[in-house]
Formats: sequence, C-alpha cells, structure tokens
Amino acid sequence: MKTLFAVSLSICATLLAAQGFAADPKKEFVGSDACKKCHAVEYKSWKETYHSKMVQTKKAGILKEAVEKWATDGTNDGPTTGNVSKTPFKLDDVQFVVGSRWKQRYLVKNDQTGGLQFLNKQFNRYTGKWENYGQKNDWNTMCGTCHTTGYRIMEYDDTFGKHGRTVKDAYSEMNVGCEACHGPGAKHITAKAKDKKKSIFNPANADIKAQSRVCGYCHIRVENEKFMSAQGNPREDLPAPKVGDSYKAGDDWTKWYPDQAVIPGVHADQPADKEYVGELKGLFKLDEHAKQNKVYDEAKHHQQYQGFLQSKHYQGGSMSCITCHSPHAGKGKLKKVTKDACHKCHDASFTVEKYMPNTGQTAGNLFVRSHTFPKNPRKGGAGATDMAPPNYYE
Repeated sequence: MKTLFAVSLSICATLLAAQGFAADPKKEFVGSDACKKCHAVEYKSWKETYHSKMVQTKKAGILKEAVEKWATDGTNDGPTTGNVSKTPFKLDDVQFVVGSRWKQRYLVKNDQTGGLQFLNKQFNRYTGKWENYGQKNDWNTMCGTCHTTGYRIMEYDDTFGKHGRTVKDAYSEMNVGCEACHGPGAKHITAKAKDKKKSIFNPANADIKAQSRVCGYCHIRVENEKFMSAQGNPREDLPAPKVGDSYKAGDDWTKWYPDQAVIPGVHADQPADKEYVGELKGLFKLDEHAKQNKVYDEAKHHQQYQGFLQSKHYQGGSMSCITCHSPHAGKGKLKKVTKDACHKCHDASFTVEKYMPNTGQTAGNLFVRSHTFPKNPRKGGAGATDMAPPNYYE
C-alpha cells in the first residue's frame, strides 16, 4: 500500500512551481524554517500544532482510516471525482490532504486551470464515514489566504463573467506559518540587533482588539464579492485589496473593501442576528434560546471570531484570543493549556465543556466550540475531545 505514496517532496515542489504557486515573488516572506535558527523553542512547539498541519502532502498526512476505507466505509463509497472538472480520480492522484483533527478532504490537480481541486467526499473522523463534499472551486482561489502563508493574487481577469476571476496566485509556504501571525520576516532577518523587535509584528505587543483581528482574519466566514475564484464565484476568504499584495499581520482587514465583502457580525450593517443567503445561510443559531440570551452561537466552523465579538470577554476590552490560546511556546514560557484558561479568572464550576459548547457544525454529528460565552449556555454536540488524536497512515 505504501507504494501509493511514492511522490517525493521534490516532485511536489516542482508541481507547485508549475502551477504558479511559487515562493514569495516579492521576497518579503522567508518561510517558517528560516525562523527556526533563532526561535527554536517557538518553532518546535508550533510544529506540534494543527496550524502547521493544515495542509499536508498525502505521504505525510493522510489518515490511516481513510486509506483503509478509500473504496467504501461499508455504507458509502469513497472519493471518486473532482468537484470542478467532474473527471475521475483515484487515491494515487491525491497530492495534498486538508485537515485531520475533525475531518479530512483531498486535493487533486485541476487540469482545466492548473490549480488544485477537492474530491467529492470528505472523511468524518467521528463517524468513520464518507460524506458528500461539494466545493466546486479551485482550493487555492477559494481558501488560499488561510491555508497558506504569504498568499497573494498575482493575476486577475476582470473580464471573466460578472466580476472576474483569479488567474494566478502565489504563496510562501503551505499552512499557517510563523509569518501568518508575525508578518513577513525578510526585513527582520537582515535588521540590526537594535531594530529586530520593531521589524516584526508581535501580537503580544498590540492592543487587545488588534490581537484578536490577527486570529480573526482566518477564523471567520465571509462572502467576498470583490475577488472571485478561478471559476468566477465569490471567494470565501479575503485576499489583500491590491493585486500583487499580501495580507500582513497587523493589517486591519475589517476596513478592506467593506462594500464588497459580507462579514456578518463584523460590519455594523451585517448583524449576527440576521439570516443570510447563499454560503452564509445558517451562519448563526437564531432559535429561541439565542433570542433570549441575545447571543447568537456559531452554527458553522471557522467562525470563532464572529462568535467572540459578541462575548463580554471581548466587549469588556480585557481579553483577546491569545489570552487563552497560544500558537506556540516561548523561551521560558510554556504553551498555554486552553482547557485550563477559565480557572485563571473563575472557580472550578467554569469549564470549557459548559461555557464553550460545541455548536459549529464541521461534519456530520461533529462540532466546533462556540466562543460567545453566554451566561446560559446551550448544550453542545460531539467535538474533537470526543475522539482520539489523528492516526496518520505512516
């Protein structure tokens, strides 16, 4: 079976270059490996997080259970077709896998564009079953800003369809690397010792709201009507406003093209208690429980920022995402244990299980924790803590 994974990293790198996903063309971003020399503790602990494992090569990251059940889980057939091209694919054709904690999706080449497309099924770790997955846009032009670091649109065709399409893009590395949260590191590396600290962005030194905005750039759901995917559909991420530029940690992305981006719960005219349409339909819990609490829990995954903005924790101005979370350890500082964070301010009756119920659906019968922290929390469903750690093929 292991012969199925005989694609070397060098071949993958060549393929990426051929598809236009080259290293940062502006040479602003240097990649996380460049940070390791001076920040070994931070780098090592980051490598142990899911930020570093968002997108992996098939060889490195495919789930053992998915391989064993590739043809069928006993009830449902496994992946067989590319969602964009509608052409058949086999396990051999998978180049990258996306996710592993809750579920896993599979990327293959789209010969029509040279980009990457999803297969038609995702694997649910909780149920051990295959589920239909219908994302019909190239992955890199729909999800690129948050699944990579240093992402930028390099070429955009305004004449395609109603609003144009992304033709060519680039990024410095796969996954949420060091520079996703600290900004590009080229100037930091060459800076003189006295200028090192001011040549890089450190969320810990930013104000409370700016700290959370760094996390919010990706932990959010949007409909982008300024930039379209390779297929001409509204993107679900927020590329930098100017073609050729990249988001840099510390940028206030909430002010980018506000008339062309629907960001419920962030823009004042797009409240959380409204029902939206399209891909944003069913974004928040709008039932009687929510109306009584005046808090609208997240109903889908990766919208933690939109939940947190409603909380007293955020509105009180004393807490940010990194109050309870840390993407890595530091010199002389242990990585924060999130489940213990409540007890720094509250007694033992305050637990993440009670006040952060799993409300955001990420797969069938599987949910992500809410970040609204209401006084009267609802009951949640099963989440990541109800499963053992991922079991990779190798």
